[in-house]
Amino acid sequence: MLSFVYLGKNTEDFSTTSPTVVKQNQPNIAQNKMKKILLNICLLICFASQGQEYTFIPDSFRLLPMQELVKKEPPADFEPVYYEDGTQVAFKEVLPLIMDQKLIPRMFVDENGEYKALVVKSTLKNEDIKIVCDDIPESLEKQGYSYGNPDSDTVIINIDGGPENDLRTYVFEFTFSVQGGIDENNYFLINMRESQTLYPEETEKEEISWEQAKNYNEKTVKTLYELISYFKSLNKKVYVVGGSYGSLVGLKSLVDYNNIADGYLLMCGRLDMTKEVSTAYSNGFEANFEEDATTPIIGEKSDNIYTVNMRKIAAAINRDVKYTELLKDTDLSNVTYIYSEIDQSVGKLTEKEIAFLKSKNAEVVSVKIEHGKYFKLILKEGLEMLLDD
Repeated sequence: MLSFVYLGKNTEDFSTTSPTVVKQNQPNIAQNKMKKILLNICLLICFASQGQEYTFIPDSFRLLPMQELVKKEPPADFEPVYYEDGTQVAFKEVLPLIMDQKLIPRMFVDENGEYKALVVKSTLKNEDIKIVCDDIPESLEKQGYSYGNPDSDTVIINIDGGPENDLRTYVFEFTFSVQGGIDENNYFLINMRESQTLYPEETEKEEISWEQAKNYNEKTVKTLYELISYFKSLNKKVYVVGGSYGSLVGLKSLVDYNNIADGYLLMCGRLDMTKEVSTAYSNGFEANFEEDATTPIIGEKSDNIYTVNMRKIAAAINRDVKYTELLKDTDLSNVTYIYSEIDQSVGKLTEKEIAFLKSKNAEVVSVKIEHGKYFKLILKEGLEMLLDD
């Protein structure tokens, strides 16, 4: 059981379980193997609209939502399997490419829900990623990846953790649809670009300067502001979700551009990062916390340029600032903040940070989970709190 402890707005506790794993009826060895494979790669499943887009797939078939595909895996000898151009291929031939995240499985079913055809789709290249929404300005179109219902009056904008120099696409869909329990018919969801993802090669060739690191963050936060502003101008409700580094982008946006979204769900981050950790990160050193989630541990500098640069970008958004001071005049009553008491990556919130959030009317929730499991274990409950107006 995962215990949620409310520390702000109300004092009641409640418990919840992690996402349900659907039971299989007496799976044989091959099916069990396929189950494990699909549950691992389903993070990469593309779920588009119900409209038929392949001429070789009968119009009577429908595309199966990813929430359903993860409940029942196809047999190892399933057929027919097609490439997007209609060329038929054996499942065993494409399976390694699916596992290497180079192909995405899309299952089509008949009116009874029976599996009838599998199409394997190539993953998106960086230059192909875009927000698919009528009349969106060209300046914003390339600033993220979208799925769901663009006509919905509710938009959810996510900022990935990390930072990283690539943008998650189908992983994002799985995370919010399956782990987050979001019905894509009711929402338009955007995974927003961090600015370094536009030209990832820039952070892979040579070490960036401190000013460059700060500039990446400035551009990322500005993009969030512009996306929120655009959809608010269409009279839509806009909610912001961010975990780890993404939560810091959310905090900085509140400082730089005020509280302009309808709600913020910020998870497993910090308001006032421990100085030793942020300083170490700013120089490319490994840094985390002891089991008490309070005592810092400083390691060695990475010899990988990319790792050093990502650490610099992460540090540049929190090393020289204290958000408890920068947000002292900001109402945070539309902010839900979830932190872990055993977070060895960023550390747990201090009493000062907790007291500050409560004083600004934020909803504060304490959990006990490992840092890397926040999306898997708390996203659904967090979204329910966020969207429960």
